[in-house]
Amino acid sequence: MTRTSQFTAAEAAFVLGEPLRTVKKALDAGPVRPLRLPRGGGSVRAIEWRDLFFLYAARALRDHLTPKARWEFYEALQQSPVEQNGEVQFGRFRIALRDLIEELEQRTTDLSVLANAVEFRADGEPVLSGTSVEVHRISALLGGGASVEQILEDYPSLLRQQVEAAQAYAETYPKPGRPYPHTSVKRALQGAGKEVLDEVL
Repeated sequence: MTRTSQFTAAEAAFVLGEPLRTVKKALDAGPVRPLRLPRGGGSVRAIEWRDLFFLYAARALRDHLTPKARWEFYEALQQSPVEQNGEVQFGRFRIALRDLIEELEQRTTDLSVLANAVEFRADGEPVLSGTSVEVHRISALLGGGASVEQILEDYPSLLRQQVEAAQAYAETYPKPGRPYPHTSVKRALQGAGKEVLDEVL
């Protein structure tokens, strides 16, 4: 992803390694000024790369920044280019940007890799690349208490990395509308007992 990219709150949460609620709270508190992106008939909040960098850097420096310094840091970033070999000055602070930029760029690359683990059916439903298995179905099973091993047993064509990618993707790109069930058909039938199988057959 480039520095011209825009990131939804969920994408920012993935990049920052923070819970979505933490990122939403940060957007509410400021000084970041989110914009609105059209999405699925509505809109979602999003931020530019520079604001994502601020959130990443402010998290790394949180033990050293007072609330006032945090706002000063944000304003200083808005007034100067964020460059690999540059630094930003505000108040009594002078911060080198190189390491922070490299770390953030790696995290945004990880987000791109995550997106490449998924492809879309004709109806727009995301499935794991090279399979017909819906990403949000796997995430729902994990959310319902299924272990990765149980999912691999139910879906023997999947790899552990694909199950983990499905979970990460679904957290970053939540499914709108009706959710998938939390139990696979196979386990639901097993739990119902042999008499149900006999009735079905």
